[in-house]
Amino acid sequence: MNIAFRPKSSLRFIIPSPPVSRQNLKWVSSATTKTPPQLPLRPEDHLLLFFNGGKNQKLPDYELALVSALKSCSSLLAITQGQQIHGLVLKSGLLSNIFIQNSLIHMYAKCGIIANARSIFDSCSVLDSVSFNIMVAGYVKCGRLDDARRLFDVMPAKGCVSYTTMIMGLAQNDCWIEAIEVFKDMRFAGVTPNEVTMSSVISAYSHLGGIWNGRMLHALVNKLGLEMFILVATNLVHMYSVCSSLHDARILFDFMPERNIVSWNVMLNGYSKAGLVDSARELFERTPNRNVVSWGTMINGYVQVGRLSEALTIYRATLHSGLGPNEVMIVDIISACGQSMAFGEGQQFHSITIKTGFDCYDFIQATIIHFYAACRKVNLACLQFELGSKDHLSSWNALIAGLIRNGMIEPARQLFNEMPERDVFFMELNDIWLLTERAA
Repeated sequence: MNIAFRPKSSLRFIIPSPPVSRQNLKWVSSATTKTPPQLPLRPEDHLLLFFNGGKNQKLPDYELALVSALKSCSSLLAITQGQQIHGLVLKSGLLSNIFIQNSLIHMYAKCGIIANARSIFDSCSVLDSVSFNIMVAGYVKCGRLDDARRLFDVMPAKGCVSYTTMIMGLAQNDCWIEAIEVFKDMRFAGVTPNEVTMSSVISAYSHLGGIWNGRMLHALVNKLGLEMFILVATNLVHMYSVCSSLHDARILFDFMPERNIVSWNVMLNGYSKAGLVDSARELFERTPNRNVVSWGTMINGYVQVGRLSEALTIYRATLHSGLGPNEVMIVDIISACGQSMAFGEGQQFHSITIKTGFDCYDFIQATIIHFYAACRKVNLACLQFELGSKDHLSSWNALIAGLIRNGMIEPARQLFNEMPERDVFFMELNDIWLLTERAA
């Protein structure tokens, strides 16, 4: 490692140094506290320094330099430079170094070239738990959960990182039951989970439901002393909310020592989904640093209970706060306009979708078709269908359902027969045949 020593301040030529006797001399590093601290190099600067600084293999810290450079390649996804460093490793005969091996595996896995990562992994004569963890994480990142699970199952020694990586990968890919099974194996093996583990497991249980399982997880969190972590406490609040235990969710929320905007939004969403919009509004007014999710959640709450005017009020306040609308807000309000048959307001938001470019989304187009059909403007619904893309079944489904609701059974049947794929919702299919039979 090259260390550049800077000259001392010019003040030393102005202020004379005190006399020093030879017997009082001490070995002192020239890098004293008077030297201003330097910011750490950025990954790109680190790579530039590595390639331009002369790759002298006689330096004792050359192996450390290789590991650091590979880490920078992983951060930047710089696969070309990483492959060049791989060549240097082979040329220098340092591939047997376990730290360099793991750095190469991590670099290829992070850059998405999982085959190269596995090739190095298989060629290693000595592997440690870090090697397995990196490889499992690489498979998870690429969505190859079966390969990740097979490698995880043959790991010689699984620690907290190993179990957590597998649990997170399964939970992030909606494999909730499998994630919980791995967590149970972790507990049976006597491995103590950390805050990341518990956050993923709580999230998995939130999707499966079951308040008693949630309470046991909460007790385990308290036993492990993890309740002070914001991510863990926030996930517990979400779990209680989706299990319709808002009282417990609010108690936990109020006792959180620290909250971030996600914590506030989770509690706000719990009230909104339960239809408790007045409680949601009270919390919304207290929410610091509201973001677009906060405003959108409040709008969605009012839309769900049919209070369109208040939803529009919140929408205008959103714009006044300097935040622009997102596609979720627009869908909620246009849907509410259709439910309330508020034709004028809905048309205004149709114009907003065109100005903002949101009309390119297939679910926005389907929502607009549904709105016009709900307002009994079937001609405008058909026009929107013709002007939009017909590549998505959601638009076909919306128009067929709209025609049926307006009693236009034969046009609905004809449109159904023209569909490129017969994959419409079962409810709509049943409606078509049932209403056709009644009309016959």
